[in-house]
Amino acid sequence: MIADRAKSLLKRFASPVLDQLGLYDRQLRQHLSASSWTIVMYHRVIDDVAMDPFGLGMCVTRRHFDEQLRYFNQYFSPIGLSAAVDRLSRGESLPDRALSVTFDDGYLDNLTTALPVLRQHGVPAALFVPTGGLDDDEPLWWDRVISAVASTSRREFVPGEVGLPLAEERLSLGRWQRKAAVERLLDSLWTLPIEQVLAIVSRIEQQLAPARPGVPVARRMTSSQVRQMHLAGVEIGAHSVRHPNLTLESPAVVREEMQASRAVLENLCDAPINGFAYPAGWKNADAEAAAAEAGFRYAVATTRGVNDRNALNLFSLARVGMPDTRVSDLKRALSTARQIPGPESASS
Repeated sequence: MIADRAKSLLKRFASPVLDQLGLYDRQLRQHLSASSWTIVMYHRVIDDVAMDPFGLGMCVTRRHFDEQLRYFNQYFSPIGLSAAVDRLSRGESLPDRALSVTFDDGYLDNLTTALPVLRQHGVPAALFVPTGGLDDDEPLWWDRVISAVASTSRREFVPGEVGLPLAEERLSLGRWQRKAAVERLLDSLWTLPIEQVLAIVSRIEQQLAPARPGVPVARRMTSSQVRQMHLAGVEIGAHSVRHPNLTLESPAVVREEMQASRAVLENLCDAPINGFAYPAGWKNADAEAAAAEAGFRYAVATTRGVNDRNALNLFSLARVGMPDTRVSDLKRALSTARQIPGPESASS
């Protein structure tokens, strides 16, 4: 709670002052060489902050998204991910301060809210889509947990009762404690293989029912809407089937998650699927090798950093998550992202 408040104060007050003094611009000039390749990461773009009940860092408002794209066009050279990889594979250089925009998870607001802003600014983007349940109108598994906690009338929850490895804990579901409870549940779920995750999520929903009406749920795109994004010029990439922690799965499951998601999307878009995004960034050397073996040309991680195009590991591309802030704090986020010097230090 204290850390969240300190970060909020930095974004609201300190960053604008430091930006006015020119600190971030100086840092960016020093930090981002002409050979840098910055890949930024978004998940959702929303009109109403009520759509983000716990502020877990996955949502950016339309207003801030518009300001950020405007800044990217002024200071960077936006380029599509596959276009950049094509250039590099031909031995050609990227434009100075190349920047690529990415979205993970295939949320409906990427189509309804983000796409019009991308078009307005002429900025290319890539969208990484998990294919499991695309047409079932079922939220992604972590959004099911968020929705269950946000909408329950219960005041306490015992994770051990649903099989989570937190047997001694009792989580308060009071108004000011729910965000911490959600974060604790999600952190624990990420330590489990996906079959266990999905079973436990169902039990969490059962334990926390019935839901109060009127609590927003993060909606996903359908297959036809993903195709609509493709036809609008957005690059579609794979993001697994069930969005597991790939480091906890067997090699066979990792291959299936990659290959099946790629096959579904290639059939849907009637086009090659070149890129893969590791779910939540969970990867290791085996996952990188599996992505190459599955036929992808590149894969993006969540390693926070800026890529050096002269020393790339194309199967561990770093990205910078975008804050829901004005450009002054965006500059802070970019200026503090570490440089990724080469393949030997880019794998996790």
